[in-house]
Amino acid sequence: MMEKKIVGWLGLSIFLLAVCLIPLSGVSAAEKNEILVGAINSLTGVNVMTGNQQKWAYERAVFDINAQGGVFVKELNKKLPIRLIFADEKSTPAGGAEAMEKLIKLNKVDFALSSNITPHNIAAGTVAEKYKKFFFITCSWLDQIEEQKFKWCSDFFFSTVTASLSPFDVWKAQKPKAEHPKAIWLMMEDNPDGQGFATGFRGHAKDLGYTIAVDEPYTVGTKDFTPSILKAKAAKCDALFWLGFPPDSITLIRQIKEQGLNLKYIHGYKGFWPTEFYQALGKDADYIIHDGFWAETLPYPGCKEIGQLFKDTFGMDSVNVGLYYANLQVLKQAIEKAGSLDSAKVRDVMYSGQFTATGTTMGDLKFNDKGLYLTSILALQWMDGKRLPVYPKVYDLKWMPPWDQR
Repeated sequence: MMEKKIVGWLGLSIFLLAVCLIPLSGVSAAEKNEILVGAINSLTGVNVMTGNQQKWAYERAVFDINAQGGVFVKELNKKLPIRLIFADEKSTPAGGAEAMEKLIKLNKVDFALSSNITPHNIAAGTVAEKYKKFFFITCSWLDQIEEQKFKWCSDFFFSTVTASLSPFDVWKAQKPKAEHPKAIWLMMEDNPDGQGFATGFRGHAKDLGYTIAVDEPYTVGTKDFTPSILKAKAAKCDALFWLGFPPDSITLIRQIKEQGLNLKYIHGYKGFWPTEFYQALGKDADYIIHDGFWAETLPYPGCKEIGQLFKDTFGMDSVNVGLYYANLQVLKQAIEKAGSLDSAKVRDVMYSGQFTATGTTMGDLKFNDKGLYLTSILALQWMDGKRLPVYPKVYDLKWMPPWDQR
């Protein structure tokens, strides 16, 4: 009798062991009913203005993809909806790394999407590399991402070289050259983002024969720019190239006016393009140039509709939501091309040098064998609450008049 019990328990143990040894991937694949996509985002901190627009674009893209049935995964022979999970990167690189850790280890996401700030994405990308989780980046300097030699991250955006050339391209179109600014004030964030960008400006200025008269970084969150403004005034600067967050950008322009510094050209990146910038400054924002990644007037599928929907929702336009929206379109097509939710297989598609995401709100994007695609940059001038494209040229540039002549 005892022998029978022992044999019975032995048989049960062997059965239970066999069940436990079934590959977990097989069980999870059979039960898989959604694709978990994590997104690091500036939910708090100095970048929340631009982070809000990116969050909206991601959510809208997921809504539209799911409304069309989701993403077809060949290995599972079915379409799955996407579930989006956000993690706050707190507008800091350290927050980016922390957010990615949370998404991968706690939320168990299948793939991850980026924030819109290069240092934050580099920090998050380092974590994604550690866990071999594919990370879809957009809105990060292409050359700086390439320098990281990532194996599990892709990116589509412009480079610091192409972005820092655009003010000079704007000037090139203005005749006569004698009217061009003579002395440039260069002020960038004191971080890898700003340092890399400043290098591009210095190189172009030297090659094209322009003088950078004042060249200094600034600390994010600065409340008093007076010392720098007075330096620019003493050096008779008549142009400003700026990279900064929106709150700092608003403070800077207010103090430039207060100090009576008359510049004929101001070109800013990141901080000048949120609609909140114009709302805060009103007519004082007129004539200021800002960068742009996307426009609803571009001839790509869905641009007009996405742009209009954003305006209907927020009562303002956007120069970036189409870029972020496209990141989900790229992800969907890469998964369907790979036929799998395996990060390595999707990575192989993105790094094949043969993959083109077609029909996105950024057009057709052909990624190279490093998972990168170089987009074009726009330059738009604020005027009466509207953005007028001056590069590539649609409207004629208007030089800034002195403050007391407006």
